[in-house]
Amino acid sequence: MCVAAFGKVTELMGKSAVVSFKGALKEVSVALLPKVGIGDTVIVHAGFATEILKDPQKMYRDVIATDAYARQLLDAIEKENKRLHERELKIMNFCGTHENTIVQYALRDLLPPNIELISGPGCPVCVTPEEEIAMGLNLAKRENIILTTYGDLLRVPTRWGSLEQLRLEGIDVRMVCDISQALQIAKTTKTEVVHFAVGFETTAPGTAAIIQEAGNIENFSIISSHRITPPAMEYVVLNAKMDILLCPGHVAMVTGTDPFDTIVKQYGIPCVISGFEPVDVLEAILQAMCQHGKNESVLMNQYDRVVTEKGNILAQNLLKETFTLKDASWRGVGTLPQSRLVLKSEYSRFDAEAKFNLQLPDNVATPRQNCLCGEVLKGMKPQACPNFGKQCTPSNPAGPCMVTNEGACSIAYMNRSML
Repeated sequence: MCVAAFGKVTELMGKSAVVSFKGALKEVSVALLPKVGIGDTVIVHAGFATEILKDPQKMYRDVIATDAYARQLLDAIEKENKRLHERELKIMNFCGTHENTIVQYALRDLLPPNIELISGPGCPVCVTPEEEIAMGLNLAKRENIILTTYGDLLRVPTRWGSLEQLRLEGIDVRMVCDISQALQIAKTTKTEVVHFAVGFETTAPGTAAIIQEAGNIENFSIISSHRITPPAMEYVVLNAKMDILLCPGHVAMVTGTDPFDTIVKQYGIPCVISGFEPVDVLEAILQAMCQHGKNESVLMNQYDRVVTEKGNILAQNLLKETFTLKDASWRGVGTLPQSRLVLKSEYSRFDAEAKFNLQLPDNVATPRQNCLCGEVLKGMKPQACPNFGKQCTPSNPAGPCMVTNEGACSIAYMNRSML
């Protein structure tokens, strides 16, 4: 009963809040903390947030400063850097959780200055194009519709408004922590319940499992904005000119190592599957640097305590049984072939796009002038955007990278004292 956990507040709902514990979301009471705000790091015990951590950055800094193994890794990176003649190295982390770890623990400051850690397009909410969100907006406005989705997606602004704005106007848009809650709502009402599903291979198997479970339920369907990661990683290799890629550990947990091994063999770039603790990231960087410059690149699996060669076969089979792939637009990247998971024809009764004849809006070519999220997703530093921290903040975001806790802009803003 005396165990407490640290987490970051991502949503506020009166006397409750959604708190992220390294990406795992849980609703807790904030009745004891009337002054808590989005972005605060809170200490949670027995379902209640009981204190706001005054200097979370110091806590994270101290973790590395007092860790002997981290010091050994940094010394080894320095030695390997000299072997490589201190040449400039560009290392892109694909996953937003990697970026969170890198910023929170100030890993960029601990590495040699010639090693540049670059944030990539690894946030599923961030890469969801606003025209797909517009389909959800248009559907939610219809009568007898309950639209559910995750808290991050609710607040993403588009040229047509946001789902959160619709909710404030009295339209039945609901935040859920997982798709099973949406199915449960459908079981308790005759109203049509549509879940807006986003996420990579880590989240998509859960959607597939619920589609299989739904059976003969007639008032439940989804808009699938699920994406798979290999096409985006290929885009990075071909267009961003990176030297090393840090691959997403929890995606690999599902897919196994084969999709990433294929990229290494096809393009000859060192790739390492990494965990999410600071020593994981340092270890992954060291492994990749040891491989860099050799005649033949190989895939390295730093996260082998979680990631196996074959991955989660049950999850993979669920994806194959439930979804097929189609070409799809990614925010800031463009159309990537065979990158969006959509329901197979035998599950069309659960496909909201077909069920309600949803169409993408016509004026998709008009860019949002005050949002540079597309450039951030391709590696631009958030601080290079003229709107960062001014016209664009977590409470007034101009784009998705400032909304979600996996977005590079939000991470940079929340940890700006570390930058």
